[in-house]
Amino acid sequence: MMQAPFPGPRSPTPSLPRRRRNGMLSVAMALLLGPAMLSGCKQATVAEPLTQTLSGNATETQMQFWHTLGARKLASNDDAFHGVLLYLDGEVQATTYQERVAELKRRNILPQAFDLPATQALNRGTLAIIISRVARIRGGVFMQLFPDSARYATRELQFMGLYPRSSPNQAFSGAEFLGIIGRLEDYQRIRPIEAAPTTEDRAPADEDAALPPEASG
Repeated sequence: MMQAPFPGPRSPTPSLPRRRRNGMLSVAMALLLGPAMLSGCKQATVAEPLTQTLSGNATETQMQFWHTLGARKLASNDDAFHGVLLYLDGEVQATTYQERVAELKRRNILPQAFDLPATQALNRGTLAIIISRVARIRGGVFMQLFPDSARYATRELQFMGLYPRSSPNQAFSGAEFLGIIGRLEDYQRIRPIEAAPTTEDRAPADEDAALPPEASG
């Protein structure tokens, strides 16, 4: 009985060149993930900032502002800036968001390039820059090189214990914002007694040294 001849080597299945396959895969992944990535980057907003109804300087109005803000799920830029000015001066002469932003920029508390809307939820990086300037916190080498960097300001406040571990892009609830203002007040009260940590006080392997420089926050 004759055996069937042993089959020869199988011809390779036609396929796209590897570079083209990888390119098509990248396009497919971008199409699938693109909407999700865009939706993840969308900034939260606050429909009605408290400043629309509670921006007066009467003691009762101020108390109501702080109490109501503490119960809100998100603090808006407008409410936060009003709160910062209240903390600094005890009253706020600015009557609009544009005036509050202008006043903070005039004092060099807010970066000159800041242009976010009033209703956008306050992010931790923006407040970190404000606090570091109010408290005159110099920070490490990179923070001094890039004073408008939300990233380095956030990391510095974490190092000092004024901030919880978080991302500069995370939003603040009203209660969290009030808690940070309280920490700022405590820090400024004890500062003449306990000097703030300096770059020289840090461990030799400064965490900033592992970070690449950045041009902006």
